[in-house]
Amino acid sequence: MRSKKTTANTNQPLPILDQPAGSSFLKHPRNTVDKYRGWEVDLVREDVQKNTFPYAVLMEQWQGDFNIGTLVRNANAFGAREVYYIGNRKWDRRGSVGTYNYTSVNYLKDYSELETLKQRYRFIGVDCVPGSVPMETHMWEPETLLLFGEEGTGLTENTITLCEKLVHITQYGSVRSINAGAASGIAMYDLLRKLGK
Repeated sequence: MRSKKTTANTNQPLPILDQPAGSSFLKHPRNTVDKYRGWEVDLVREDVQKNTFPYAVLMEQWQGDFNIGTLVRNANAFGAREVYYIGNRKWDRRGSVGTYNYTSVNYLKDYSELETLKQRYRFIGVDCVPGSVPMETHMWEPETLLLFGEEGTGLTENTITLCEKLVHITQYGSVRSINAGAASGIAMYDLLRKLGK
């Protein structure tokens, strides 16, 4: 049985949490909610996957490690079923603050592999390009793959042609776009809200 601990800001004891049968405490609880404290990594990953929602996200040619880490954290926080990366890049996982332990990134070798995902998902690109519609007017549907291009260049023309629709995040300042990692969080939150989650 675990001893009670107190939180720094409330001085209230944390509840004693049950562990799944056969699990052992994590030596280093990597940024997990209290529910998962003491669980083995594999059991956390399995439970997270059981509680995902019917959508996935894809990064195309992303280069920034912290943007990649942010999207992986957002995908975990907002219950994406799958995370994909297309491009020739391994990433420094520190920016995900341990989330990579629970949310895997699936690497696609080429664009033919991306095209096979159309059998499972409708492709919606998130990019501020001519022809895109404001996200606030878009009604998301289950089994959607949200596609995000590299910051600064956006989605490639090849990928845009695969999308059935393009949406953008309405902005009110002087900049043309926002950080790609931040945009992924806004889009995932909007999708869940409109799906009634």
